Amino acid sequence: MKDIQRILELNLALYKKYNIPVAKLEEFVFGFKWAMAVDSNKKISFALRIGKEKPVSEYEPIIRGLIGKPLDECITELMLKDDVTLRTLLVVLSNLMSKPFNSVELLEKRGIKRTTGLGFDYDVSNMKVGLIGYGVYLRFLLNKCKEFHAFDLTPEKRILSYRISKDSTEVYPKNIFFHLGDDALNHRDVLESLDAVIMSGSTLVNESYLDILKACSNAKLKGIYGPSNELSPDYLFECGYNYIFSMDAKDSDKYLECSFAPMPDFSTFELMNLYELNKIN
Repeated sequence: MKDIQRILELNLALYKKYNIPVAKLEEFVFGFKWAMAVDSNKKISFALRIGKEKPVSEYEPIIRGLIGKPLDECITELMLKDDVTLRTLLVVLSNLMSKPFNSVELLEKRGIKRTTGLGFDYDVSNMKVGLIGYGVYLRFLLNKCKEFHAFDLTPEKRILSYRISKDSTEVYPKNIFFHLGDDALNHRDVLESLDAVIMSGSTLVNESYLDILKACSNAKLKGIYGPSNELSPDYLFECGYNYIFSMDAKDSDKYLECSFAPMPDFSTFELMNLYELNKIN
């Protein structure tokens, strides 16, 4: 996992530069949707559970062996196992390790501008846009861009609605070219034609992000979004992204309390600090 190694190198260099001690792993959570880790500073990080996994019982001894160790040591130990089913853990821990360096001040020192909220201040009216991971950006893209393509691994029956009458069938939502229940990389012809692409940070977990980025060879706007992508903005910009939207939990205890409810009823955005990142020209 060369990308995780590169991210570790970048983060360790920042710890050394700013003389900050690396926090220790306190606990790990496999939630119904997210894998999460909490460190000794009570910071929490996330990764969508979309990658290859083994039964949780098989992770227990591995994670218990990491509890109490510095995050960089945890990451190094897991990488040495060379096991693809550990990638979700590695993304979560990499996200957690980067936390101290994602402040407005320290980002600005590295030529990165952080703005609060989700504003998406881009004119896409003449663009063919692809959204990989259907959802968040609908209000910015639907009926706002020249052509809107949505890619998602979710099957059609969980996104599309069919309205059947005697003489016709209407499919909703309208004005979107859907590519559902399938890997976006199986639609390389569409990806290559995009002027802009915004992809979910879950692509970091299933390790498809670099291939998708490469396939979108004509895109001028290349973005990534979600809490799975906090692992290193420096690395993501290095890869070729020029827009990042992410978030971190306001209170780890409160988030976990909501997450452990019999029927989780929280809105992710309400419990998160939202922010966008751009390189300063």
